[in-house]
Order: sequence, then C-alpha cells, then structure tokens
Amino acid sequence: MHVNILHRPERGPLYRFYRLEQDMAHEAGLPVTILLHYHDLFDAEVMADARDDAARHGDEIGLALHRFAGPGIDVGPCNKFWLLPLDQKRQVLETIVAKWREVFGGDPVSVAAYLLDASSLRLLREIAPGVETVVAGCFEEGVRVYHGCNHSWYLFSEGMPWGPWYPSKDHALRPAADEDDAIGLVAVPHLVRDMSLSYEGRNDFWASHPPNVIRGMGNMGTFSPYDLNLIDQFRLQERFNPWPSYLNTFVSPPWLTWSPNFEDSPEVAQTLYRQQLEYLARLRDTGEVVANTLGEYGRWFRKQRTYGDQETYWAKEMLYGSGKHYLWHLDATMRVLIDCAQGGSIGDLRPYIGRVAMDTGPDTARKFIGSYPYLIQSQHRSGAAFHSSDGSRTTAFVSRNGEMLDLAGTSTRCLDVSRGEVGSRFQLAPLELSFADGGRVTLATTYLFPGDGRIGVVRQWVSVESADATAIELTEYVKASWGLTEYPEPLDDVTLGTDAESLAYAYRGRCLATTNGGRVAASVPPLGVSVELRADETCLATRSRVSEGHLFSPYFTLELTHTLRPGDTVTSWIHLKPIV
Repeated sequence: MHVNILHRPERGPLYRFYRLEQDMAHEAGLPVTILLHYHDLFDAEVMADARDDAARHGDEIGLALHRFAGPGIDVGPCNKFWLLPLDQKRQVLETIVAKWREVFGGDPVSVAAYLLDASSLRLLREIAPGVETVVAGCFEEGVRVYHGCNHSWYLFSEGMPWGPWYPSKDHALRPAADEDDAIGLVAVPHLVRDMSLSYEGRNDFWASHPPNVIRGMGNMGTFSPYDLNLIDQFRLQERFNPWPSYLNTFVSPPWLTWSPNFEDSPEVAQTLYRQQLEYLARLRDTGEVVANTLGEYGRWFRKQRTYGDQETYWAKEMLYGSGKHYLWHLDATMRVLIDCAQGGSIGDLRPYIGRVAMDTGPDTARKFIGSYPYLIQSQHRSGAAFHSSDGSRTTAFVSRNGEMLDLAGTSTRCLDVSRGEVGSRFQLAPLELSFADGGRVTLATTYLFPGDGRIGVVRQWVSVESADATAIELTEYVKASWGLTEYPEPLDDVTLGTDAESLAYAYRGRCLATTNGGRVAASVPPLGVSVELRADETCLATRSRVSEGHLFSPYFTLELTHTLRPGDTVTSWIHLKPIV
C-alpha cells in the first residue's frame, strides 16, 4: 500500500502543533508533503523550517490553495478557491505561482484543496505546467455532511472516485476515459473514507483522520482500534485489484489542540495520531507499506495505472458490528455501489459515460455544487423500508402463488470478486426466500461489469424446498431518477420507451408495457445518457414495462419479468449509453 502524509502549517499559537505533527512523522521515519499557503511564502520561520525538513527528512514542499491572505490578492471574504469566479481563480493562481517561482525557482509539483473543479485544474495546467499531482476532492462531502455542520461549509463533491484517478477535462470528479479526455494530472482524495459508513451517513467522521473519529465518538479515550482497522481494510483491497492500494492522512494543527468539534483532550488526539503514524511505520518496516510524498506517488501512478482501469472496493462495516457488506465498482463509464445489506441491490449509480460537464463558482450554472450527478442514490432519495414504492434503487421481486417477495428485504454478502477478459465479476451469497405457504426458494445473484457501460445481473434458482414450487416469476426492477442532492431535479426532458412506442415524461403516472419482454429504456438528457433494461438474448423476458412517476414520486421505473423453473438462470442488462 502507498501512503502519503500531508501537513499544512497554521499561524500563531497553532504553529507549535504543526511542528509537533512534523516531529511525530519524522520520528516514525515517514516523509511528509508540506502544503504551504500563499502567506507562508512571506514567513521566514515557516520557510526556514520547511526547507530544513525537506533537506533532513526528504519532505516535499507543495502548495495549499487554502486561505489567500497576502500581497496582490483580494478576493473579499471568500477564501474557498472552488467558489471563486473564473477571472478571480486566474488572478489568484497567477499571483501565487509567480511568487512560488520567485521563492523556489519553479512550479509546485503538488497542489491541494478541498475541491478543485475542472476549471481550476485547467488553469493549473495552463499557469503552472510543472504541477503533477493534486488533492482534488473530499469523497462524498455533500448533503449528509451539510446536515451536520453550521451551514457555512458549501462543499458538494459527491460521485467521485474513492482512490487516486486521472481527472477528466470537463468534470474533475469523473475519471478520464483516455488521454484525450484527461486533463493531464493525477488526483487523490482529501483523506480516504470508510466505504461503508460514507454511504450511510457522515463520512467526514469516518476517515483516515483520528481526530475526526473522535468527533464521531468512535474511540474510548486513546483506545481506538477503528483507526488501524480502517488502514487494514484499505490494505485488503490489494486482494481485489492488480495494484497496491492507496491511503493518505491529512491532519491539520487545529485538530491536535482543544477543539469545539470534540470533547476529548488534545493529548487524546495527539496520541491517536501518533499511534496511526507508528502503525504505518511498522507496516513500512515489514514491506507492506511504501511511504512516499504526493509528487512521488503521482509519478508512480502515471507509470503503473492506465486510463479506464476497473477498480473494486470491498467494504465491511467495522464500527458497529452490524456485519453489513458493500461492494463498489469503478471504471470510466460508471461508479456503482452494490448494497449487500439489502439483497445485493444497486444503491448508488453514477453514469460517467454521459460525460456531464460541470464547474463551480458564481459564474457557473450550479454555483457551489460540484458533485457528479446520480441516476440512483438510495440514501438521498428515500430510505430502505419503502424503496419499491417511493425511492431510488434496483431490486428483484419474486412472485409465487399470488405472493410477492422483495430481495432487498434480505441481507446477503459477497462470496467472490474476480476479473477476467470480460471484466469484473461480483458473486453474492445465495438468498433464501420463504413464502407464507411454507415454500422456500433460493436465488443466487452475480454482477458482471464488462467496462463498456453495461451491468449484467445474473439470477439463478439454485434450490427448491417445496414439491409444488415448479415455477416463479422474477421481476428485475430499476427505479431511478437523476439528481445532485436529496432534492428532486426536473424530469421534463426525460423520454420513456419500449421497442414499439415512447412517451415524454409528464408526471402523470403512465406506463408502457409489452408482452414480448423487449427492451425498456429512459433517455435522460441532463446526464447525457439513456438507461436501458433488457434481457440477455438467451433468456428473453415474458413481460416488460416502463413507468413514469408523479410529483410526489418523481422517478421512472424499468421492469422485466421472467418465468423461472428450478435450476434456471436469467441474465438482465442495465445498459448506460451516451446520448449522441
């Protein structure tokens, strides 16, 4: 596993806590990427210490695009780079880079901010072509985080990769499909997150940042095994991907002293951070971790990773002992979450293949929302209990003798993750469904990700526990919409259709149905995609239906129904296609 330690100085009394965390890292023998603000370039003490740390410990000095106090810059009260208009972004960058070149004789190699939208990255490439690696976004920092803050932290950056990526030219949070699509930088997230709890709630509590775990009350004083378990879970991902995993930690000085964010003493926060660094150092000593700087990691990434890589994350909930499992899939066409806690349904789907373009700033359409939009997001758009009637999710319904059961009502787990010539494959543990008359049916689910915008959903009737259970009806179900937050977006441009007819979405609760089991689809122009549900040609469905919702249920639903007999296997394809 590759590890980056990131530190950022603070002025005044907080400077000694910056020096404390620098000492902690150096005592553990770990190199640090020091991220200097513009105003730090005018501070003799900060500059002398940074140069000394670079010379003695191999630290890398990079640029923090955070707080713009200093000569030649006046952005008023806004010090969030991603919220500036484009002309101010340019002026700020040109001023900072000019001073950086004066001080260091060249461009910074690494640059960090909480969110760098595509316009910021394009400017960086233009003004400072020597920049190689950037901290470009906080994973899933959006509505869930906003609910719990003081309503002054406008950072919406959901739908991004959870690990390092090549950002695209038109949306910084979308991984580039190829070199022409790429902006020319390597990006990493601001902290790595708990891939279970980041889906369910406030992921800023549950990340590679021990004082934030204190804020979430996940520790008992200086006893916090969660911090080290999260490191181990990221190490575990090397089983599922053909490259080393990645982890960073970015603890700033205010988190190591008295804080309004948590009740524990500074000594607790300091001890937990030291324990994290010492654990990483032990893993380095046994050859299980490579500790490098941000620029060094970016250069390794360019040599070892290609555009459009398929990436998998297997997540087990570690804090509460719930036993929940999640699977994440990422490629250049989509990001998908498989929620094993709800039958292996799709709980999040970001259709990268549509290549939505988005910047932030007062001169942009979306202002402060830099997220990549979703087609399915079950946490923002309803909860679990009522998803089939008023929410956004996939599932399968199994009907027998007039009774219908929902796969999402039963928990499963991941049995196997594999890769082959046709892409990634997730195999889930079979689910046993019990009917009121005592009959039981066991179904196994496998997901296929060829990497071309398709998701294959394979259902197999693996066993039968009732003599009269000779057939069941299985309905593959996709309920979707599009959005950026928990609030609905207009669906007026959406068109629903079958192979034979279509209708324009008008919130009237209408449906189109066929008896030949053909394709059903929805065209979603704001996302640049159409989403189709169709049966594999080897197992045509008996019925298909596409439905529009209404203003109190602003979704569209795609359904395919199959008749299964014991031992049968059916495959349905959810196909994302770019709208030409």
